[in-house]
Amino acid sequence: MVDWDEQIKAHLFWIWCEEEGFLKRGKEGMLVITDRRLAFISKTEMTWKMHDTHSTRQFNRFKSKENVFRPAEGYKLEHLEKDLDKSPDNLEILYSEILDITSEEKRWGTLLKVKVNLGDKSKLYKFSVVKGWVKYPAKDPLEFQRMDWSPLISLVKTSSA
Repeated sequence: MVDWDEQIKAHLFWIWCEEEGFLKRGKEGMLVITDRRLAFISKTEMTWKMHDTHSTRQFNRFKSKENVFRPAEGYKLEHLEKDLDKSPDNLEILYSEILDITSEEKRWGTLLKVKVNLGDKSKLYKFSVVKGWVKYPAKDPLEFQRMDWSPLISLVKTSSA
């Protein structure tokens, strides 16, 4: 069900998501940030060309030190709902389920850590923005962006307070 009051605040491409745990492999996707939830989309209805265009714009914003927390033109809540329904691999995290959200500077880039309440247990997801990929033998991140996650952390903390 689409909530018409909800708005997409930002759409980040080339996101690497890892779940904490033994032998958990990371996944590439995009992070859609609304004023109520985070959605990690690894399987999307978006065309390759549209994804490539938005990825290139984001890369250029990083290079010129512009704000990367922007909605992607043409991607609406209806698209997000379709993407969430497309695959069980796509992840939706309501702000009310977030126990803790922090960022951590690493030698290789900046990590966003989101601890989620799953009722009787919690799960930790780590997100980072990829700068470059290696495509063989499997697609994996080569380099990561340094990034200020504080606008997102503030949004989550004020929305779930």
